[in-house]
Amino acid sequence: MSDVRTDDLKSGTFDTWAVIEAKRAEAVKTVQVKVDHKAATRQAIIVALRREGFTFKTRSDWKAKPGKNSDGPDWDYHGVALHHAGNSFSCDANGAAQLRKAEQIDLSNFGHVSYHYAITCDGTICEALDLREKGAHIASGNTGVVGIVMLADLSVRGEAYQEEYASKSLLGKVRGILKWGPDRLDTATDEPPEKQIKALFALVNVLRNFFPITMLGGHREYQRLSTGEGRACPGAYGMILVGMLRREYKLGEPKK
Repeated sequence: MSDVRTDDLKSGTFDTWAVIEAKRAEAVKTVQVKVDHKAATRQAIIVALRREGFTFKTRSDWKAKPGKNSDGPDWDYHGVALHHAGNSFSCDANGAAQLRKAEQIDLSNFGHVSYHYAITCDGTICEALDLREKGAHIASGNTGVVGIVMLADLSVRGEAYQEEYASKSLLGKVRGILKWGPDRLDTATDEPPEKQIKALFALVNVLRNFFPITMLGGHREYQRLSTGEGRACPGAYGMILVGMLRREYKLGEPKK
């Protein structure tokens, strides 16, 4: 139990093992132990990543605020959706502050953190939303999909307008220009650092060991399937990571 922290145990039970020794001709007394397999799986994921040398912060570690509501339980994950935090985030900023900023945005919009995991630019993996709860990271398409957000801006200049408004009607294009005007002039962007990329690959690989993950995609891919609308997320650099992950772990594109 060297990889289990006291605070982690507040969220549920965990896997444990016992060895029974008995002398010849003696009856072995058995004890039934009830294990919450979802809580145990959550903990096993944390332990696996820490054993690989990654810094993992649970919700209690970073003192996450309790959600105002919940979208209900979720489990039996079959897909992973990659996100980036967006234009107002940067690898030049403090990772802990970026996580708190993302939390505040989500609490205001959804009543709880929308992603299951967040990865800072220094490679710290953070538990954002408890894996046993349904996320809110894809409109009408969250069931069975783990949400991972890179706390950075992985888009390029003008990408938000191009992906979300360029193909709309004239009125839609005008609205896009007004809404995403700063995006068309924004030259600041983040190429994901090596530590952040390694943490992402490790997290996806560990998730594959615990769930029947068959597909992985960017937010924009899942969004098109669920609503038909365009999204810039996870940005051009994020989509490069999506392609790398699919090739590395032989995962398919999102599909209905």
